[in-house]
Amino acid sequence: MENKNVRPWQQYQALYLHIPFCVQKCLYCDFASYAGFGEQAKREYTDAVCKEIALRAAEAANMAENASIYFGGGTPSVLPTECIAKIVNALKQYGFWQQPCEATIEVNPGTADLAKLQTLRSLGFDRVSFGVQSLQDDELRAIGRIHNAQQALEALALARKAGFARVSADLIYGLPSQTLTSLQDTLERLTDTGIEHISVYGLIVEEGTPLASLVDKGRITLPDEDTAADMYELVQSFLRERGFERYEISNYAKNGQYSRHNTVYWQYHPYMAFGAAACGFDGQRRRTGLSTVREYIAQLKSFGGNDLRTSALYNVEELSCAELLEEFMFMGLRRSEGASLAEARERFGVDVLQRFASELAPLFEQKLIAYDASTQRLRLTERGMEVGNQIFEVFVIT
Repeated sequence: MENKNVRPWQQYQALYLHIPFCVQKCLYCDFASYAGFGEQAKREYTDAVCKEIALRAAEAANMAENASIYFGGGTPSVLPTECIAKIVNALKQYGFWQQPCEATIEVNPGTADLAKLQTLRSLGFDRVSFGVQSLQDDELRAIGRIHNAQQALEALALARKAGFARVSADLIYGLPSQTLTSLQDTLERLTDTGIEHISVYGLIVEEGTPLASLVDKGRITLPDEDTAADMYELVQSFLRERGFERYEISNYAKNGQYSRHNTVYWQYHPYMAFGAAACGFDGQRRRTGLSTVREYIAQLKSFGGNDLRTSALYNVEELSCAELLEEFMFMGLRRSEGASLAEARERFGVDVLQRFASELAPLFEQKLIAYDASTQRLRLTERGMEVGNQIFEVFVIT
């Protein structure tokens, strides 16, 4: 329940629930997601998640009433809708789903139909996020996506028809066979739908993924570094011209349609997590669930106690004050408005401008960062956002 006397970082402001299933694993994906599980496994997983929710019911007391809800994956939409409904009802029964400021579910365009989207809307989800990635069929095939461009556009339209006023789409640039022309075409077709939130990420070839193997073998060629940089610039200029505000390094919105759930992460406020491989943060420590579906199900099936903290279900990481400050700055600087140094002082007892004065001086001189004394916020400039990772390193305390 809401406690008006606590600060936002002293109460859970969001809840993430992980659905690790997908129809087909994308070639670039290194997330905890798995293809090939049948209906029985999905139902067993649903029961395990509901048991975890029930066993953690006491934690709901420290959750903000308007905490955001986010079902991610994997592909949550591959779970039968009755399973999704069962999980939603468990969250409501035990006080985790109260009056969320936002309830999002991720959907693969290849698994979307009107009936499913209408059911999701009726369950209480008011925002849907589609993994579009591209609107070029050859680019989608090259990364192993199960949908085509037409299906993606149809899914966006169906979401509106189902009653979703808030719709988001993910895009990737730097894809195999992608050109500046094809990227611009994707951006034009996507923004022509009237969508008001877009996340755009540069392709990262993660070690151990099928994509990394194909690139190493020369079977897939990616755009060179200069072309990828031009693509980055194209995304910024195009979306700005179309009226989108860049409110975070990779996120763009019109009419204030920010992702409230992800904003909790960037503010470094506490968030709860349920499900296999789901990672939660209570303001001092991280708690991550077992990563494999079978282990997660087995652990919950066999657990006979009433306090999961005594189980082997989680890996708990205690964070030092230095690590907390480091992550706070990393996350806060991702936002266009920057990190609140007043909050850093209150939470961690550190004057950031003083503590990192020598490291920040050249960044101010190069106009990569800026400080607003009226709001006490340190932010990256537009140039700084291009080299954000280098700036984040300033706050690594060894």
